[in-house]
This record gives sequence, C-alpha cells and structure tokens, in this order.
Amino acid sequence: MSTEPDPDFDFQRDQQAIGQAIDAARAGEDKALAQQVRDGGEQTVRLLTGLWRLMRTHDPSNDAFDTPVADFVELLARLHDLLGPLQIVCVEGQVYLNDVRIRMDERVGGGADLEQELRKHGCGGIHFGVPLSGPQIRTLLHVLAARPADEHPLRALATRLQAAGLDSITVNGLFRLRVTGEAASPASPVTHELQEALDRASSLVTDAWDNLAAGRTPNPLPIRRLVNDIVDGSGHADELFAEDDDERNLVGNAPFARHSLRVCTLSVLIGADLGLSPPALADLGVAAMFHDVGYSAREDGYAVPAERHTSAGARLLLRQRGFHAAKIKRLLATLEHHDDASTNPILVSRIIHVADTFDTLTRPRVGGALYSPAHAIELMAGAAGRRYDAGLLQIFINRVGKYPPGTLLRLRDGRWVLSISGVRSPETFARPICRLVRAANGVPLSVGPEVDLAEGGAVVEVIPTRPG
Repeated sequence: MSTEPDPDFDFQRDQQAIGQAIDAARAGEDKALAQQVRDGGEQTVRLLTGLWRLMRTHDPSNDAFDTPVADFVELLARLHDLLGPLQIVCVEGQVYLNDVRIRMDERVGGGADLEQELRKHGCGGIHFGVPLSGPQIRTLLHVLAARPADEHPLRALATRLQAAGLDSITVNGLFRLRVTGEAASPASPVTHELQEALDRASSLVTDAWDNLAAGRTPNPLPIRRLVNDIVDGSGHADELFAEDDDERNLVGNAPFARHSLRVCTLSVLIGADLGLSPPALADLGVAAMFHDVGYSAREDGYAVPAERHTSAGARLLLRQRGFHAAKIKRLLATLEHHDDASTNPILVSRIIHVADTFDTLTRPRVGGALYSPAHAIELMAGAAGRRYDAGLLQIFINRVGKYPPGTLLRLRDGRWVLSISGVRSPETFARPICRLVRAANGVPLSVGPEVDLAEGGAVVEVIPTRPG
C-alpha cells in the first residue's frame, strides 16, 4: 500500500474550510454563491430545453446550433469552476442544481418542460461529471432526442450515453419529494409507501456509494426521497424494526447498504422522539445514510482501513463545492460519528453514534463480537454520559425497550420467542410483541404465531445468539 501523501488532499485544510463554511452559513454570507447557482441553473435549464426543442426541426450539425451550443459550453465550464460536477434534478415541476432549488419563470417555459422531456426516458436528472465540449453537447442532444426505448428506457438511455463516449454523464430515475406535512393518500397509505421505500433502499445506497467511488459528486436527492418516506413512517416503529425478521430481507446481500439503512431508521426514530422537525429529521436521515461512505473509497484497490474511513468519507463529500446547512451536517456526521459524547460533537453526530453502535454490535461482522440486542443495550448503558449522550441513549432505550426487536427470549414454559416490536406504552417496556420460533416441546417453527407478552408469558433468559 502506498504511503505517499496525496498532494490534492490536505485534511487539516479541509477541516478549516468546513469551519469557515459553518461560520458563513450562520452569518448568512452564502447568499452570493446561492444566487450565482440559481442564475446559472436557470440559464442551464433554458439552454438545454431550447436545444432539445431545436432538435425537433434541425440536425445537431446545423449552424442554428452554433450559438446556443457555444453558450452552453461556456455556462457548464463556469458552473463547474464554481461548483465542481453538476447535478440537475427535476421533480414535480421543480428543478434543483446541486441541491439548490432553481426558481423558473414558467410563463416562458422551464423546469416543467425539461422534466417532461426527461420523463420520456424514465429520467429525473442528469449528472455532468466534467464540462463538455461543443461536439460532446451535440452528441448528447442526439442521444436525448432519440426515441425512448419501449422497455427499461432509463437503462437504454444510460447505455446510449456510454456507447456515444459520454461516460462522464450519468442519469437518475424518477422520484418525488413529498411536501412537508403532506398526508398519504387513501390509495397509498404511509405503511405501504414505507415498505416500498425500504424495498428500494439497497439499490439507492449502492448507487450512491458507487457514484462516489467512481469520482462523482454525491447526489443526496434520491436518498432524501427515501428518507422522507422513512420520516413520514417513523410513527410506525414496528414497520421499521421489521427488517430484523428473517422473513424480510429488505436490503439484499449488501452489508453496507443494510447497515446504512438500519442506522438511518434508528436515527430517525431517536430524532422523532426527541421532537425534531420533519426537515431536521430528513437532514439527520441523509447524514446517517452517508455516515460510513468513506469505506467506498479505495487505496491501491482496497477499502480504506477503519481508522481512516471518517476522513475518507469527508474527503468524498467535499467534492461537492459550496456549503449549506444539510451538507455541513453530513460532513460533520461523517467525521464525528465515532466521537465520544464528552468531546461535544454536533447533535446529528451524537444521534448517529448511538444508532451506529447498536447496529454494529448486533450484526455479524468480521473480527467483532455479536451481541443480542438486549445485551447490546446493557453494554451501551454502561458507557452513558461518557461515550454516548445519556439523554439520547435513554430516548433510544425508551423506544426499543428492555428486549429490542431481534432479541431471542426463552419463556418460563419452555417456548422460545423473537421480539418484533418496540415499546408501545410504559407498561410494555419489558413486554414486547414476539414471534414464536420454538415450541415448548423444542420443535422449531419456521413461521410461528405472534405472542404478545403483555398478555402473558414470563421471560427467564435472553438467548445470546439466534440459533442456526
């Protein structure tokens, strides 16, 4: 493994930059940058939409493209100098450039028009990794104007871009952002949307890590959509806890994806019980999704060691230029999520530390002991006030109870049951809903009935590990 220093990365310098950005954000000094992004974003949308329309009547080689293509080349180069790689996302008539919402004058067309054209390809956004030349823009226009594929149009679009040599351009699927406070429709209840969100979590987290590992900037908007659904479903704790059940393998076989989702859901539950607002919960959830992203970085083809994954994660996230509150939370959470509470990390980091440790202790991992959820809680409680924020840990314990979901219990009558619920009331703190996994006569059950310990059943032992 190389020990040569990286001349392009000075972590102390970047930490100082984060601190300066925090000061700027607090003082409201980022307005000039935000305005430049908004103005440049509006021009980008108008130029791209205009060029797309021009394709309906002219071939890209026509002289009519010369001026708008040249303008687009200059604009992309200018924005790239300002922001680095560019991410344009269209959602519900709104346009975002690198997380900043672009206000369009729809009287002369804009975001809705671009969204409509992209939607034909099943596409919700475009990522420009590097500035483009004039010929590359003409090639892009030719690909975008082609008839969308009848099946899997987004995948076909990505393949066409690769075949055309535009491998610095990537495309994202469609997604929506629920308005804060929006109620779920009767035909699509929160629990159903939450299940759908959890089911698609693996691919979203994997894509986010792969994009960062490939040198692209983070695109938190698809992740935020997922987190918004989790936030909206945070009152349905059992639905979030249910991934501990062997019958529901929600995130496939990607351990980092499962861990990211688990830490996100547990962090959101803590934040919700703490009384954080929905936007603050969304920021917390996105930060939790990215907290371990440093492991996606590579050194000589290998993942970075554990002791450097926090700095590696910050390095990846720092590729996205410009700062705002949500991004600063992500950066600091990536740096601080293992810090002791006594060092006074930010609230988001302290919450993620509790969730991260609990999941780490209770999942199989190389070189680490595996604890039952109940034993993990006991272990963490012994470090309250020192390693963990005592108040946040107590909030977490009050939510998961004495026997958190996933805890295997032996009852006095000989039955073995698996806890599948959190605390429903103070009276049920030590009496969760369970699933019967072994009958009193010792016969294992693949799909046993539910057993509510609030209605009877005395616990005599916590089984250290789940039987094979």
